[in-house]
Amino acid sequence: MDGTPSLFASAVSVVAGGEPVYFAQSGGVYRGVRASNVGNGLFVIREPVRDVVISGIQVDGGYRVIENGAAPDRVSAGCAGLRVSGARASNLRRSFARIRYDSHDGVIEDVSASGTLATGKTDLPVGIAFDGTAHDFRIERCLMRGFQWQRKPRQYWNGDGFSTERGNSRFLFRQCAAWDNSDGGFDLKSTETTLDDCISGRNARNFRLWSSIRATRLTSLDPVKIGGIGDTNHFTIMGARGASEPVTIHIEHLVVKSDRGWPIFDVHNGAARIIIGSHDINVPPGTQLWRSRGGGSVPGGVSFVGTPPTL
Repeated sequence: MDGTPSLFASAVSVVAGGEPVYFAQSGGVYRGVRASNVGNGLFVIREPVRDVVISGIQVDGGYRVIENGAAPDRVSAGCAGLRVSGARASNLRRSFARIRYDSHDGVIEDVSASGTLATGKTDLPVGIAFDGTAHDFRIERCLMRGFQWQRKPRQYWNGDGFSTERGNSRFLFRQCAAWDNSDGGFDLKSTETTLDDCISGRNARNFRLWSSIRATRLTSLDPVKIGGIGDTNHFTIMGARGASEPVTIHIEHLVVKSDRGWPIFDVHNGAARIIIGSHDINVPPGTQLWRSRGGGSVPGGVSFVGTPPTL
């Protein structure tokens, strides 16, 4: 395809041929698109835009559905007010969406996407990835599954369901799920992040948290060692070495279930404060509640508002 801009698209079937198709414009509405073999963006945000709507789309196969990358003559391509809803995508080599720059005040809801096994040297797969200074996004009822990166046995096998980076802030993940990814189900570095009733299962690390978060109900199910040198656990907490205050993880209701005794909390690098309200924990006897990795600590131990679990 030649990537010709289009302000409106509806009920279109596209064989993308590995190329971009739509260059998003402010106020653009893209509904009902059916596409296969997409390249680096069925929809590409390559300049600053506002109020782009993408809904009711289906994609089978390709690289990435939504790409946010500045055109060569631009230094930024932030998107304000992005709305993505009702999307289904399968057999993606890299990701469903990458959102960057100062994109803000967006909503991504009711999206289901699955990946294929990536083997390229640089094609780190992530279902939905945020970067730059993107902020104030709500991600609701989204499912990311099977974003895996196969590397050599002594290398780190990345591959996440959802990711945010340092510089991102004010994210809400509500009723989202991540399954079968080779690293983190949720790999979150953003500040002021809230997780509301989210599930993560059969990932190497179901939740990998790098900054303080609050959560209502979190469910971690059956971590799986998929490959490489990374740890396997329910929660990886990345403490900040030398920080004046510990990373604080506050979970109102924690559900943890597994047939294997993977640690519930692995704490790396620095101090973490972990506060749990009610809980439903069903793991083998002797499972470690928390384990220190690389100087990680939990001063005073994990704090339970009610009766602690018997492990």
